[in-house]
Amino acid sequence: MNQRCICTNKRASGFGEFRSVDDRAQVLIITVNFRQAECTRQFLYSASRLAIFASCNVLIVDNNSQDGSISRIRQTISELRNVEVLPSLQNRGYFGAARWALDKYLERHCLPGWVAVCNNDIEFDDPLFLAKLSEKDVASAGVIAPSIISGLTGRDANPSIRERPSPFRMLRYRLWLANYYAMWLKQWLSPSVRKIRHSLSRHTPASTHFVSQPIYAPHGSFVIFSRKFFEAGGFIDDGFFLYAEELSIAEMALRLRLPVIHDPTLRVRHKEGCSTGRMLSRDIYLHQVNGFRYALARYKDSYPELARGAVNARTTISVDRGESLNVPAIGDSVR
Repeated sequence: MNQRCICTNKRASGFGEFRSVDDRAQVLIITVNFRQAECTRQFLYSASRLAIFASCNVLIVDNNSQDGSISRIRQTISELRNVEVLPSLQNRGYFGAARWALDKYLERHCLPGWVAVCNNDIEFDDPLFLAKLSEKDVASAGVIAPSIISGLTGRDANPSIRERPSPFRMLRYRLWLANYYAMWLKQWLSPSVRKIRHSLSRHTPASTHFVSQPIYAPHGSFVIFSRKFFEAGGFIDDGFFLYAEELSIAEMALRLRLPVIHDPTLRVRHKEGCSTGRMLSRDIYLHQVNGFRYALARYKDSYPELARGAVNARTTISVDRGESLNVPAIGDSVR
């Protein structure tokens, strides 16, 4: 991915329908749709009511829904000149779709100050969200984790992980994922467990709830990358399909020595379940297992391809059970 973009108006093949928008946009929002057109339309309705919305750009990747989603979304955005739906001929997963969209965007636009990647079941309830984000210093953080209010618990999903997990905690994750039924029960109980955990932590002084602070990992449903993150060599890692977003971002930020900041002044709501459903299917479980194995490899070996002098190298890192992962260098394509 060529992150140091030179502003041009070059047309990329397959993007002839992308309308003229501001090359100097401070914020780019990327979301992904898979057979959830109504959910995506609600997301757009929420976003379009934000102050200074017209000054940002929005890309919606349709992950080969094949259910009429594209036509319904295009009907919704017909009068929104800064929004475009990008049909993908394959299901690229979450970050795979986001990276593909950003690559396409940078073919004709400068890298914006902030790139937000989010689920389509997000709702903006703060009309000043974009205005607040636009005013922030892009050099102050590598990644911003906003306050994501869960529709199931009413609590902030961030910090997703406050401190880097210990090897014992990673082993615990692995044990949970060793059995489908254990994970099904865990996911079913998760909202109740989160409510109890938050109720037990009410002794935390109220003043600290609105203070920005560094954390290890952001919640993957809404992540904001700064321009500084990409200029330092960071990229949206698409080496997995789902469920490795948090750890991949955290480990890359550590490698780049860039802070991940939990910023409660930026707030959205997460309705949850629209993207993958509330209950755990076999397919989603397999995505969780594969995502964790990829994340574990990154946890063990970080991002050696980001080391000085190794940017153009392709690196192989080991995974459990004797397998290996070919890790792409910056600019290589995974899928």
